[in-house]
Amino acid sequence: MANLGSDVSQLFSYLEKREVSLAASAAGRARKIIAELLTHTDLKGRTGEIEILQTVINDALSPKRFLAVSKDELEDYFMPFALRALRQKGLF
Repeated sequence: MANLGSDVSQLFSYLEKREVSLAASAAGRARKIIAELLTHTDLKGRTGEIEILQTVINDALSPKRFLAVSKDELEDYFMPFALRALRQKGLF
């Protein structure tokens, strides 16, 4: 999830800067991680949040957005995952 958070954050940063090709690249990486998570056996029946993130990514790239999700909100969502990853590596 921490890697997904990084790619989603990059996606929104690139969108803010109107760097479309870099945003598409970050979205592709995020979608690949999401696809892996959706097939992960430990998450069987608990994929609702991941599916919502998939919707947020698709909406962010849409010419006519329907969701009002900000980069800051997503970074707040992913922060606990990033902190846990840092703790596991002994970096925090």
